[in-house]
Amino acid sequence: MALPDLKPRSGVELIDASFEFLRENFVLLFTTVAVAYAPIAVLEYIAAMNPFDPWLRVSAGLVGWFLSAFAQAATVAIVAKRYMGEDFTPADALRAAWSRIGTVLLVTLEYGLGVGIGLVLLVVPGFYFGTKYFAALPAAMAEGKSTRLAMERSASLTEGTKMRVLGIFFVTLLIYLLLNGAIAGLANAFTTPPVATLIARLSMAITNPFLFTLVTLTYFDLRIRREGLDLDVMLADAPAVMAPAAQ
Repeated sequence: MALPDLKPRSGVELIDASFEFLRENFVLLFTTVAVAYAPIAVLEYIAAMNPFDPWLRVSAGLVGWFLSAFAQAATVAIVAKRYMGEDFTPADALRAAWSRIGTVLLVTLEYGLGVGIGLVLLVVPGFYFGTKYFAALPAAMAEGKSTRLAMERSASLTEGTKMRVLGIFFVTLLIYLLLNGAIAGLANAFTTPPVATLIARLSMAITNPFLFTLVTLTYFDLRIRREGLDLDVMLADAPAVMAPAAQ
């Protein structure tokens, strides 16, 4: 197997590499994520058709959170494996995400609550928390870390480089929000609200992989810069990605 192209990248290079990865692995990523997003889209469509049923909306929200976290973990698994030059199928990605589903849900819940509460508290704490712990999910999937260790791992990797990471994700979030906003706007303009909801959710099967590809590539970039991961891989010629879960 050929060695992966591991090297430090600038913020612009990471964003470009994410687009390139998405182009090269579009079918793999879209197929995997669509498996999780299709049920969400259907439930949200049904909820939109019954706007006065609060339990239906709550149920759709809970299922959406669960399957979104599942899709994010599967995306990270794909990027981690393919970035290291290994073959990976949608079934492999879904199995990898499912095997870590407890940790994935706890990480995404803790991360989401931390960012949400931080944004309410004058915004800045939310950006700080989001930047400090962005790599928790990649650490959980690529290194098999537990929830606590994944959060600590992310904090360690981002120490002293938070402003750089924040800049990268600020630009990326703008791209992400513009793409989703344009799709949602067109859908609302030319279809009914339930159909627009369905289209907007399914479109995330395309845009969300880009976001979490960048998250994973940035995580690897920090490992290269801080730990010499590229040198370790060249010396070992057999990188250990998707390690067993930490005890």
